Amino acid sequence: MKLELSFFTYLILIIIMNLNIRNLKNYQVKFLLLLVFVFGLTGCSGSAKRSASPFFLENIAKFDGKFSVYISDKKLINNSKIESQDCESWQIEIELDKAYRESLNNIIHRMFNNVEFTDKELNEDELASSDIIAQIVFKNHQANAIFRVKDNTANYNITIKTDLNVKSHMRSINNSVSSNKSWDRNLYLNCTANEGAYKSIQGSIENLMKEIHEKIYISLSSIKK
Repeated sequence: MKLELSFFTYLILIIIMNLNIRNLKNYQVKFLLLLVFVFGLTGCSGSAKRSASPFFLENIAKFDGKFSVYISDKKLINNSKIESQDCESWQIEIELDKAYRESLNNIIHRMFNNVEFTDKELNEDELASSDIIAQIVFKNHQANAIFRVKDNTANYNITIKTDLNVKSHMRSINNSVSSNKSWDRNLYLNCTANEGAYKSIQGSIENLMKEIHEKIYISLSSIKK
């Protein structure tokens, strides 16, 4: 296992190097070495990112009228594959679902003044008998990532995608939206895997939300013609 030592760990090492070991008792030396070991292990996990952050677009298109939204309750899980013996799996286990849903909800509530969330997809008859202009459906969302280290160079690559369907009682437009982001690092140290995974995930969520917003706008503009 590789370790990326924290600043405090380096500080302890410097202190030890400047001490006259001969003047220290055996238990004191052992205690200092134990501190180095403990902080070396915790230096990585202490500042690790465990969950992604939501992304909120600055500019949002507005639509008048009543709309319906269905978001599948299937949890967005990061399916990660590791091709490295030097990475502990916890470093790239970053929770996605909460940030994904918060980002979607932010777009929806800002795009539509009158919106209702449903627990199912509405059929043509249900849409025709209501005053709903269109229903926006998000389903089949998934995330796939791979982390590999080769010749001491690390690469983390993630793709997040979802099906985005916009439909009225007259017409349905089906979209598949995806976003890919990667991170590379030369002179790889073990602790940087979490940093690289987090940056890639955030970039992928950001691009995905921009694409979702654009697809909703284009689809609704086409349906309302």
